[in-house]
Amino acid sequence: MEIKLDLNILTRNKITPNQAVFLYLLYRKEWDKLKNMYSFLEAVDIKNSLIGTKYILDKSKDKKILETTISNNHVCKLFGIRSDKINFIEFYNIYPIKVGNRVLRAANVDTVLGRKHEKKYLNKIFTIDQHEAAKKATQAFINKQRISNSMNYLPNIETVINNAMWEQWTVFEQAYGQENASWNTETI
Repeated sequence: MEIKLDLNILTRNKITPNQAVFLYLLYRKEWDKLKNMYSFLEAVDIKNSLIGTKYILDKSKDKKILETTISNNHVCKLFGIRSDKINFIEFYNIYPIKVGNRVLRAANVDTVLGRKHEKKYLNKIFTIDQHEAAKKATQAFINKQRISNSMNYLPNIETVINNAMWEQWTVFEQAYGQENASWNTETI
């Protein structure tokens, strides 16, 4: 198992590397690794040193280590773990790769540029609802550009992500008339 620790983040949050590893193993419920890494007394000392911080919700030092209640939100934020799985590829595939001679985005998310775009996107989008709204608005804007034959004016995906342009594009999400709808049903 590999755990990456950013010392700047640990310093900013005033926790030690031992506390960080302890929290990570506790969050992942890696009980065997926790027992192998620390003696019982070391684990109790680390747990007790975290009581009163935003990471451990228990107020009592009497609780067993395996029954320790942690704050998932704070631990996830500390390690950069996203609690909901946002599939960036869904958003990325909505946007055209190329229009005419202009390249608008990387052909694949697994490229360096694709990963850069994903990181920027995930720094702006935090929930599944925001992700769904971004996808819907972007698709609506692209459809509008396609209908008006203005695909050449699509901005580069990096510009879209940097400026969260999907927030402006929600105006293009409009319902059109339904087929077989009865006309003239409203009185004036």
